[in-house]
Amino acid sequence: MLLFLINPYFLLSKNLDLKEMKKEKEMENVIEYVKKYAPFAIEEMKKFGIPASIKLGQGIVESSSGTSQLSKATNNHFGIKCGKSWIGDVYYHDDDLPKECFRKYSSVKESFQDHSKLLQKPRYSKLFNFHKNDYQSWAVGLKQAGYATSLNYADLLINQIEKYLLWKFDEENPNGTEEKINLYLESMMQKKDKKNESFFMKKMRFFYKIFLMIKKKIELYRKKINIIY
Repeated sequence: MLLFLINPYFLLSKNLDLKEMKKEKEMENVIEYVKKYAPFAIEEMKKFGIPASIKLGQGIVESSSGTSQLSKATNNHFGIKCGKSWIGDVYYHDDDLPKECFRKYSSVKESFQDHSKLLQKPRYSKLFNFHKNDYQSWAVGLKQAGYATSLNYADLLINQIEKYLLWKFDEENPNGTEEKINLYLESMMQKKDKKNESFFMKKMRFFYKIFLMIKKKIELYRKKINIIY
């Protein structure tokens, strides 16, 4: 009887753990992505004024933190399609339509550089009226200029930038790139620790609720037995 009462709640607990593990893995992937490619984003920000947070955010969204099939096969981290002017290597991949043509690069750095060149096109010119710290306007502007077909692209991009503190790379400070990354990683570790602490308390509250519910069910069961006998 007790096992019958407990099992459903432990299944809920297991699902909660699986969701948390998925979030943990996602965060680890993002941190690794930033460690590898933040130098490229910062370098391009200095050259062109494109917020590093926007570059990193788009790279994370478009390439699933460098884990997507397309990014692995092509080093294309921004979902840039071939277009009429592209004369480099190509790769065909199902996207909005089957077998669409995507640009293929010899390195991820080349992908970051080509993304900067793409944003120099006239249709993106209004973006450069925004300050490089204004990632919200950049995100909305990218969507309005037709960078992506997703209706919630701007919100998705802003969410990634804020969720993973990518805006820190847009801030003016005297630190070099390596120091910037180290400070960022410290901030993420602090956030991760707080998140783990919060999850532990959530689990404690969850199990306490289970305890109260089981206790109540047992009391009702005992009363039922007493009435029968």
